[in-house]
Amino acid sequence: MEYPKINSIWKRDEANALIPGDYARPEFSACKQWRVEEKIDGTNIRVYIQDGGIEIKGRTNKAEIPAPLLAFFARDEFMNKLPYFGTTPVQLFGEGFGASIQSGGIYRPDVAFILFDVYMSNRWSTREEVQETALALGLDCPADLGIMTEEEIIAFVKSKPKGRYNDKGYPMEGVMVRSQPLMRFNTQGAAPVMWKLKVKDFYGKEPKAVSHRT
Repeated sequence: MEYPKINSIWKRDEANALIPGDYARPEFSACKQWRVEEKIDGTNIRVYIQDGGIEIKGRTNKAEIPAPLLAFFARDEFMNKLPYFGTTPVQLFGEGFGASIQSGGIYRPDVAFILFDVYMSNRWSTREEVQETALALGLDCPADLGIMTEEEIIAFVKSKPKGRYNDKGYPMEGVMVRSQPLMRFNTQGAAPVMWKLKVKDFYGKEPKAVSHRT
């Protein structure tokens, strides 16, 4: 399964600028509260777990996986935790991130995987369930920024917030938001109702990021 497309909150004009108030999907106007988390700049990764074994794929089946990321999953400390799921098939969705992946040097000096969604038992997990899965596997999740209204989210992103993954004070790329409570069905089919918003959507470019490397 490929991860559902994540739209920006609003449609874009011919110059690729957002059109405030013109929702990218009609269901976005129906939700008044949203669960917000930091958007991590990395490469999309899907991990399939069943019967203690794993299969790792990128955003598409043809995408190449960076060797350091494959090594991250091959570690005994990760592989030894796979029996936690028993015989239940599980699909993990997240970002390969860190040094050499996009602007990943702002997060950490090595390469890792950060978990943002889980599909298990024929449904998408809640944020709390994603966090439980991450804890069981020794993985990180994006910073939980709390529950906000649409207006609060827009004001937050416009404020050019600092990222929360570490204490380095790097510029946050943006946010990913899901309906609160989580709605799993929309006009795209059985997928979470969610959208994204980046700082550069308001300022034309992302703030200059500083790598951890010296």
